Amino acid sequence: MSEAAAALESYGLFTAAAVQDPYPYYKALREREPVYWSEKARAWYFTRYDDVYELQDRPDLSVDRVETLYSYLPRANSGQFSDIVEHYHRWLLYRDDAYHDRLKGLFLKAMTPRAVERLRPMMQRRVDIILDALAGREAFDAYLDFAARLPTQVMLDLLDLPDSDEATMRHWSDRCSNFLFQPVSPDKDAMAKEQREILNAQQAYFMPLIEQRRGRPGDDMISAMVQAEVGGERLTDLEILATCNMMATAGGGTSRSAIAMSLWWLHQFPDQLAKLKANPGLINLAAEEFLRFDAPTQRGIRTAREDFEIGGKRIRKGQILHIMIGAANRDPEQFADPDRIDITRDPNRHVTLGHGVHYCLGAALARLELRVAVSNFLRRFPDYRLASDKIVFMDRTASRRPTSVPVLAH
Repeated sequence: MSEAAAALESYGLFTAAAVQDPYPYYKALREREPVYWSEKARAWYFTRYDDVYELQDRPDLSVDRVETLYSYLPRANSGQFSDIVEHYHRWLLYRDDAYHDRLKGLFLKAMTPRAVERLRPMMQRRVDIILDALAGREAFDAYLDFAARLPTQVMLDLLDLPDSDEATMRHWSDRCSNFLFQPVSPDKDAMAKEQREILNAQQAYFMPLIEQRRGRPGDDMISAMVQAEVGGERLTDLEILATCNMMATAGGGTSRSAIAMSLWWLHQFPDQLAKLKANPGLINLAAEEFLRFDAPTQRGIRTAREDFEIGGKRIRKGQILHIMIGAANRDPEQFADPDRIDITRDPNRHVTLGHGVHYCLGAALARLELRVAVSNFLRRFPDYRLASDKIVFMDRTASRRPTSVPVLAH
């Protein structure tokens, strides 16, 4: 099958145009084949809200992504890069077994809304310092100079790492995210080699820290992981390393995208921007609407443990399911006028952060970062303007991340 035919066969989902604006493609798919088998991806695609909501928490589906991860490696010599798969298989996000339960218990304590709310003063201090540095500038990049910095700095605080390592953490997060979310036409050899180099560098960086925290634990997540014990077992150094990478990549990446895209989209709906500026107390509802309107993570991936039927289609054991979060969040059967931002939308049962067993453990942190970042940005730069009428998104099919959001401060 030619590339053009494959793109047509898959409703254009795997095209550069869909990376920049996937929503027309989702709409066509949802209206014509809401439960769709893609030969190109060898997977099922689900675009209706009701289906996505159900599939996010079905017990007969697995989040184990070993097979998917192997598909990201060079076909000729994937075996020599199997340690990359082993690393990501230690991520809590990609497990639903006893290991998942051990790590989840640890995160449930650290990431409850009440526990996260205690981070607000630290987060406010971080935001103030970043905005103070930008205050004297006529123009800056609201993504690179602001949105991308706050989540990384919060992660440094959670892991008790020095501020001087901010750029390194951001680089690792960006490149690991690029591997996991995959460009439209990836160079698998180059990406696998880059991942090997990053994981080696992370091991050299984190292993001495882990050993140090074992001897002198502090009040941070690495120390908590070092001391955690479930059923008489402690986490291994490699498990702690993988979890540190997961926190930086999965947590920081989605938050920075949400913050930057919120500042962009508010200018596409100036009535909503005016409403939020006039009533800053709407920020909690507004944050939920930003997460619905353009979800940083556009899809979830599951594997069928057993045969089952949904939407009149038979899903076979072992088949891959792509749960299209971005499509579900624009389903008119669930959301009135879904292609418009309404910062007073309530209720707003978007599926961006999941629910049930695989509800995003960092949801409370992501929400707080988004609320604090956007509300303080609007307070400090109420008259900000976009320096360009175009936004370019990174070449990824499963996530939304802008390359930049240049703004004029006044």
